Amino acid sequence: MDENYFILSRKKIRCLFWYFGILLIIGIAFSIFSLNHTFFYKELNITMVSLIGGVGTALIGSTIFYMRKLYKGSITNVLSEPKDSKDKTKELGLFAYYLLRPVFAISFSIIFHIGLKASVSIVTVIETNLAEGMIYLTMIASFFIGFAAGDVVSKLEDYSKDIVNKTIKRL
Repeated sequence: MDENYFILSRKKIRCLFWYFGILLIIGIAFSIFSLNHTFFYKELNITMVSLIGGVGTALIGSTIFYMRKLYKGSITNVLSEPKDSKDKTKELGLFAYYLLRPVFAISFSIIFHIGLKASVSIVTVIETNLAEGMIYLTMIASFFIGFAAGDVVSKLEDYSKDIVNKTIKRL
């Protein structure tokens, strides 16, 4: 691990642990709701339930990954306090990095859900005919998307650069 990559004050580390802990609880609640949606609220359609469940499991995956990263950094003494203004700028960027990863995970989960719905719509399945399997598929895929949100960002960057380069070459 690069030590410059883990410059965070103790106050910010504590704040992030609380933030991830709260998001983990919200993710678990959303997931439990989706798995038992008929017990809580019978009027929701499969699309909404799978979306709520996908957001929940994306939060679970993301928070588990980044909490683990924080506590491993703390245990191995890789995390360090900012010493000067340059370190404080790095700290700000790193803090934003940790704050935004769950938001990215939710966004990727929604995009996955849209792609899944689009593929179902292509074969003209009516909304009421969607099975509960859609909920489970969305939830499990969203967990992995949330857990690997950093990798998803990197792959999207590479993929979009490739598309732009190919498009420019054709012009």
